Amino acid sequence: MWGYGHDPLAIERDVETLYQRIATPERQWAVQFEEPDAAIRQAMDIATTASRPVVLADTQDNPGVGGDSNTTGILRALLRLGVRGAAIGLMVDPAAAAAAHAAGVGARITIGLGGCPQVPGDAPLHATYEVENLSDGRFVYGGPMMNGKQADVGPMACLRIDGVRIAVSSGKAQLLDRNMYRAVGIEPETMRILVNKSSVHFRADFAAIAEKILVVRAPGPFIADPSQLPWRHLRAGLRTRPEGAGFVPPAG
Repeated sequence: MWGYGHDPLAIERDVETLYQRIATPERQWAVQFEEPDAAIRQAMDIATTASRPVVLADTQDNPGVGGDSNTTGILRALLRLGVRGAAIGLMVDPAAAAAAHAAGVGARITIGLGGCPQVPGDAPLHATYEVENLSDGRFVYGGPMMNGKQADVGPMACLRIDGVRIAVSSGKAQLLDRNMYRAVGIEPETMRILVNKSSVHFRADFAAIAEKILVVRAPGPFIADPSQLPWRHLRAGLRTRPEGAGFVPPAG
């Protein structure tokens, strides 16, 4: 941090004061990451008495930081745990969206959905899906983040499998606005659980309707926890997460 002015001592004092206000307590900057199954079980428990949706951030597949918005880890966990009343988006899969449009609303299509080649083990989810709704992918952002901005993510579809609705798009965009769900007929406020492929920006529009927000560390191309990065050349003792252990350089 730095400051500018005519009194160097006053500048140094004020910069240090500002730094301490930001950095103390350090734990306020620590993100609580949840594993998929644990997060979903927690969300299901909360949803039994909640009147608002529990929002899960699929942070490691956030297209805003380099993800492709196509990993299937949390979707598989939702299905494995038998969740009802859930929605996830956006799942970017142009071929799946095209298949849904070709089949039409009400049809059932058997396809492989999503899958990220850069993530070991994240294959497309081969299953039969019901086409619940279709859209041209054009909408207007309604939340605070991009209010009034027009968007076009290409042909979209709402696919349903068991108790999970999936907002599928042809183009990549971070799920940060409720109208992105509404574009395919999903009313986010009526869902028990929402899974947003986003990290932070979604909070502007979803915090007001969320019973609780959980940050989920499902397999994805973006490593959200800095302590999990393969550091090699950091200064010895430098902490890679708030209040974490100091970095130990690898041998050799």
